[in-house]
Formats: sequence, structure tokens, C-alpha cells
Amino acid sequence: MEFLDTPNPNAKKILVDHDFETSIYLNEDISTASLEVSILLKISGIKNIFTGPGFITITKDDSTTWDDIIQDFNNKFDSI
Repeated sequence: MEFLDTPNPNAKKILVDHDFETSIYLNEDISTASLEVSILLKISGIKNIFTGPGFITITKDDSTTWDDIIQDFNNKFDSI
């Protein structure tokens, strides 16, 4: 998964095909989330995950770095 920069320094975009409705915010109640999205939902520091056609956008809180989020994602994904 590639985390792409956006104009907002606290947001990253990920290009991905998904079956979610367009323009919804994802939360832990989503039972049909892909493995990658399920992992993202469990990473501390992520404020929200928003879907759009062919992408999801992740917004983090100010106190968390992208390096921490990406490392946490990779660690959790690699351990599966």
C-alpha cells in the first residue's frame, strides 16, 4: 500500500479498489473492511478514514508522525 501526499499534511491518500459506498467515513463497526483497512482502523493516531471512488484518505492527529503510522501498519501487516 502506498501512502500518497495530499495538500493537507495530516492526510494521506491510498489508491485502492473497494466495495464501500462513495464518500463515507469508516470506523471499527465496518465488518466488510479489507485486511488493509482493518489494520488501519486499529492504528492509534489515525483520526478518520474517508472513502472515495478508487481511494481512501487517512487523516492523523497532530501528535502522531506519518513514519509511526506507516511503520505500525507495516509491522501489523507483516505479522499476519
